Parts: sequence; C-alpha cells; structure tokens
Amino acid sequence: MDKFTKRMLKIFAVYVCGMLIFFILFSTVWRLDRAVSGSMEDTIKTGDLILGTRYGIEGEDIERYDILFFYPPDSPDELFVKRVIGLPGETIEVSGGCVYADGTELDDSFIRRPMNGRGDGIYVVPDGCYFFLGDNRNQSNDSRFWTEKYVPLENIVGKAKFIISPLKNCGNLDYIRN
Repeated sequence: MDKFTKRMLKIFAVYVCGMLIFFILFSTVWRLDRAVSGSMEDTIKTGDLILGTRYGIEGEDIERYDILFFYPPDSPDELFVKRVIGLPGETIEVSGGCVYADGTELDDSFIRRPMNGRGDGIYVVPDGCYFFLGDNRNQSNDSRFWTEKYVPLENIVGKAKFIISPLKNCGNLDYIRN
C-alpha cells in the first residue's frame, strides 16, 4: 500500500471511531431534542436545540424546578419538556396566579407573564409520580390539563441541561437554588 492510501485509511478509521463514540454517547448518556412548542418560553424558545442527560433519572435525583424530558401519560408517543413542580406525595395548589406545594408558595421567578386562572385546582401527586408545568403557563399543555395528571418516573427520560442552538439562546438550564 502506498503512503497516501495508508494515510486515508487512518483518517477513515479515526472518523469511524469518532462517529461510533458519538453514537454511543448520544444513545446512552446524552439526549438532543428540539423544543417544538412555546410552553417553556421564555426559558426555552420554540425551535431551540436542547442538550440533556439520560443518566441521573432516579427518583431521588429529581428535584423541584428541574426541566425534564418525558412522555406524558395522555400522549405516550410525544416527547415533552417541562419543569417539575410537584414531587411524589405533595399536594400542589394552583390558585390566583400562584402555585403552592403543601401550603408553601413556590418560586416563580422564571415566569415572564402573570398566570391566568385556567387550570386552578388542587392536585395530590401520587408516590412515584411528578406534576409538571410549563414556564409559559398561559400557553402550556401540562399536568393541569391532562386526563392523567401525573407523570410516572418510568416516563421520564432525561434532564435538560443546556440550550445549544441557536447561538443567541445558548445557556445553562440548571435552576439556581437559594
């Protein structure tokens, strides 16, 4: 084999190995999804490309305000991305534009517009399940409006971590806890 052919084979081998590693990482560790609705605006805009993790989705690893990828019980073939508001065993009350967990008003600093009264009610989150709301609460198809209001742990497939595209929207999606 001549020098040029050997060099091309090495380049091809490196390319194939790189693609294999990339494929393995995105099928086991990372997720890449595009926001298809405005339910999380202004945090995540329609069309944003979101990088998330597939690991760390154990019940004890999920915290209030995490933004998660999941399949809602009412639409098991449609991937949603929304914010965890209610944890297993909690009573969530949505009333007068505010959200309460077990009687304590929750932080809504990520909400840009006042919430209307649609979906007001009291929701008791069963063990092993979570209650989700979109950040754009007036335009969000979330737990308040589903027939099956609560998402079981096994329907949660990843944590949204970063917006990677478009560049003007790039940023970390981790909630800053006080």
